[in-house]
Amino acid sequence: LNQLIKTFFFFLFCLFAMYIVVDLSAHGVRFLSKSSFIEIIVFYLNTFASILDLFLTLTFLLAMMRVLIDLNTHREIVALQMAGLSKKKLLTPFFLFASLLSLICYLNIQWFAPDAQELANAFKAAHKTKKAKSNQVRIFTVSLEDESELIYQKFDTDKRELSDVFWVRSPEDIWHMKTLKIEGLQGQYVDHLERNSLKLLEKSESFTHRTFAELPWSDEAVLHRFVPYESRSISTLFVQACSRPADGRIVFSHLYYKLLVPLMPFLVLFAIAPITLHYSRSRPIFLITAYSIFGFIALKVVLDGMLILGENQVIPSYLAILGPVLFIFSLFMPKFARMR
Repeated sequence: LNQLIKTFFFFLFCLFAMYIVVDLSAHGVRFLSKSSFIEIIVFYLNTFASILDLFLTLTFLLAMMRVLIDLNTHREIVALQMAGLSKKKLLTPFFLFASLLSLICYLNIQWFAPDAQELANAFKAAHKTKKAKSNQVRIFTVSLEDESELIYQKFDTDKRELSDVFWVRSPEDIWHMKTLKIEGLQGQYVDHLERNSLKLLEKSESFTHRTFAELPWSDEAVLHRFVPYESRSISTLFVQACSRPADGRIVFSHLYYKLLVPLMPFLVLFAIAPITLHYSRSRPIFLITAYSIFGFIALKVVLDGMLILGENQVIPSYLAILGPVLFIFSLFMPKFARMR
């Protein structure tokens, strides 16, 4: 366990340092010309928190392989087994450490990552070129009492008027209006979009002016910025999933994803342990390391791709997120179970 912890923090420092060097080589001129050294450090700490699960899992993979291969190369695993300790019992420190990493990932996703990602994005937006800033579009949303959503682009506080408004009553019933006055709920240049028999949205009616008396607006409603789904905490996604919103497929996809990703250290442990603990006189250490890193990165890419498929309901959310992990688990779990 001592060797695992020291190796883990060494690799973690190296990976984070490499990330900073590569990122500074691309954006360092803009960062250093507009911000202080402390602000840059805070930015990279926020970036580190936003992708902490990736750093921790990859570092655990490298540290575990280094420790187990070293023990196996020096025949210490054989000596410990001759003393009556099974391979599974020898992996107890690794399970404890994987549990700690999973707990840290859950706490980070719930409490730190949402704000850290917002701060990191704000820092990058502030250092974009003027051309990039001009193309930036902001979206705001209001959740209504009937579980529908009001999405808009701008709010004029003097006129008490929303611009470019979408009232999403359900995936089959959407109203769009150029402006919506909060006083009297008067919409201007209104289009009604409904889903037809071909499951396509089409405009069913239009109005120059229309009063939305059926819109459940409350003066206590909070006008707030739309928070990206990847920036929402687990508890927020869970509450929204229970309320059955119109964007339920997206909410469930991100909820399953954020519940599963912190458990990746255990998947790494089940997959790598049987390979590194297998005794062999000629062990292709380089190939084992290369295949392991490639496999982890490939799984991460596949999960991100399946998240997009789940968001668009190409595949059910639970199947899109759990499918690849269960497939990998079914490949390596039998080998782990046969270890003695």
